[in-house]
Amino acid sequence: MKLKRNMGPVDQVFRTAMGAALIYLGPFSEWLTADFMSGMLLALVGVLTIVSAVSGYCPLYHLAGFNTYRPLHD
Repeated sequence: MKLKRNMGPVDQVFRTAMGAALIYLGPFSEWLTADFMSGMLLALVGVLTIVSAVSGYCPLYHLAGFNTYRPLHD
């Protein structure tokens, strides 16, 4: 099964930045999380966010029928 892209480039850049921030801040920021496991959970969310950005496919967008991807040719 091939996944159809549903994220545009701006969305992908934003998700990559947010994912990187969650990966870094999750386990290493005491003001963001109360304990290590919560930080690791945030880091996992960050990894999943980056994976969806790189693939260009968001399962939640698919379920909601939302699409920010516009092909270069019409």
